[in-house]
Amino acid sequence: MIKADKHTIAGILLAVLCVAVLGGTGILNPIFANGLGSAPRELRLGADLGIINESNCNNRYLRQNITKRDFANKLGTVMSNVGVQETKLTDLFNYGILDSNRINANITRKEAVEIMSRALLHMSASNIFNMANVKPTNYKDYSIPEKYSKPMGYLQSKFVVRGLQNNYLGSNKKLTQREAVYFLFRLYEAVSSDRMTSISNDGLCFIDVSLDNPIMETIKDLTAAGAFDRAILRPSFDGDSYILQDDLTEVIGGIFDRSGKECDMLRLQTIFSDKEQYTTRKQMALVLEFLLDSFASDKIQTANIDYIDVSKQDAEYTALSKLAGCNINLSYGNRKLSSNEYVTWFEAVNIINKTLKFAGITNSVKKVDMSAPADKADFERLKNILIQKKAKIRSILGPKDKVKSVDK
Repeated sequence: MIKADKHTIAGILLAVLCVAVLGGTGILNPIFANGLGSAPRELRLGADLGIINESNCNNRYLRQNITKRDFANKLGTVMSNVGVQETKLTDLFNYGILDSNRINANITRKEAVEIMSRALLHMSASNIFNMANVKPTNYKDYSIPEKYSKPMGYLQSKFVVRGLQNNYLGSNKKLTQREAVYFLFRLYEAVSSDRMTSISNDGLCFIDVSLDNPIMETIKDLTAAGAFDRAILRPSFDGDSYILQDDLTEVIGGIFDRSGKECDMLRLQTIFSDKEQYTTRKQMALVLEFLLDSFASDKIQTANIDYIDVSKQDAEYTALSKLAGCNINLSYGNRKLSSNEYVTWFEAVNIINKTLKFAGITNSVKKVDMSAPADKADFERLKNILIQKKAKIRSILGPKDKVKSVDK
């Protein structure tokens, strides 16, 4: 995040997201920027950015090939949002980013990455951002020209372009609408993140949440509590997306690690035993009960609940009673839990932080004495965190020889 002036706010932020400060009741508010909560983040946030219309986020459209003109127009949208003032089609011609040859023909992957490379060179020369000098790796079907060495190294190091199977670029393969959105959103995310990281004081920043957004204090509290020691925070917080059960497990595990307590993984596995991919509101209630039982057992009081869609026979009834005793209400204000609805990241971090505050964990984290010498336990803790993060990244990217196309 950056404290942007009026000229850069529109260029840096996907949207200024307004999240209500947590209250005593109805604290889970449905906040959806679009109807793509379970879609890949490139499509979901690309729609917010204007790279693609939400109505086009369907397989029939995304499988179609994209023309050079359409790709250039989408690139212009990206460049405008990172701060390049003039980015119409004619401007891309004037900047030397685009040529008019076969403008209405379908574009290849090679042509697309070379156009992005020229765009990066222009943005770097215009002091939009400082492009790191990373040596690129040639593909089996594409030797990178020297003039594109620096931008291609950047595109590879930032995982904007990830290539196809066995280190092929697919240079002559026609670019699809899906691949174009993926390329261009990742380009936007990389450049915007670099711009903001160079300005942010504490290093905690996202390209889609402003510094003064109330959610940032919540994220900082949870960071101090260890919630993101295992989970990976990307340049986009993507708060409107649904939180994966695996990600929530990592968040809870990180909190336990930081506290020095052993996490009852069997209990978590029991909560997430339905084989769903995303976390439901029922499961969130059970996870919050787990946190209360683990960190605030001496403070728990039960209270009557008034959810019209929850009965005493439901597994979440006791959890909701405990949460109510802590002044935590999971309804949307309509007296409904809506047990099977999915929970967004915004909802998850808000309600978890509320629970940890009650338990006295967040906003009371002891500051580390930086003058004290590190001991063996410190190094072991760091080693474990790095191992976990490395494994998580590998699970996301997957081995090159087993992934047919990670751009798709």
